[in-house]
Amino acid sequence: MKKWMGQLMALMALVPALAGAQEEKASADDLLREMRQMMVSQGSRDVVGNIRKKDLRVPFSLSSRGDTIAFQYKEGGAWKRFDVHIGDKKADLLLVNQGKAVVMAPSSYSQPIAGTDVTYEDLSLRFLYWKGGTILPDSADSRIKGRDCYIVQSANPSPGVGQFASVRLWIDKENGTVWQVDGYGRDGKLKKRFTITSVQRLSDGTWFFKQMKMEVRNPQNEKRTIALDYLEMDDIPNKKS
Repeated sequence: MKKWMGQLMALMALVPALAGAQEEKASADDLLREMRQMMVSQGSRDVVGNIRKKDLRVPFSLSSRGDTIAFQYKEGGAWKRFDVHIGDKKADLLLVNQGKAVVMAPSSYSQPIAGTDVTYEDLSLRFLYWKGGTILPDSADSRIKGRDCYIVQSANPSPGVGQFASVRLWIDKENGTVWQVDGYGRDGKLKKRFTITSVQRLSDGTWFFKQMKMEVRNPQNEKRTIALDYLEMDDIPNKKS
């Protein structure tokens, strides 16, 4: 998941670059399409890291092979796996057990992973496939970490599926880094906030997130954080030839 997380988101949650996107021609669908294409075209990447919640550390790995991103995480001493298959119109989540892949039930999208607050949906970045979004007008909120960003708002086309009814993404106008993603519940309140706190530049000139913070907000007071998790990546190897 490159440049998330500019992709997850990824984000990536990972952090893709939107080279060549010009402000006067940009649309929400264009920006998200570029991010999806970047995820598919990144080639082979094998990265490892941890999901950290207080003293709990959950080792995980991420492998990108063409149009499939494979996630493995350790729970109870055993490794578990799920895949994200990236298509033209959607991303399918697949549970993989003993080499057999089964399509994940939508009711499982919001299931936390291994005792953390990070869900399958969080890692799969399903919201990158929501079409018909808008770019909000520039405002004081458009700057993140001193960077000018597009704020893309997208509504869930199936609001009964998953934890978010809508999301907002802050996408760097110059280099395409996604600095922040806000996920809103059906009540319109902020449910989760993902923030890239550290990135690294790879030898091929692309970017990858080093650390991402995920805040779970209080349902009664969206300004209060009630749980905090981190996705922390180890050093990223060079892209394979």
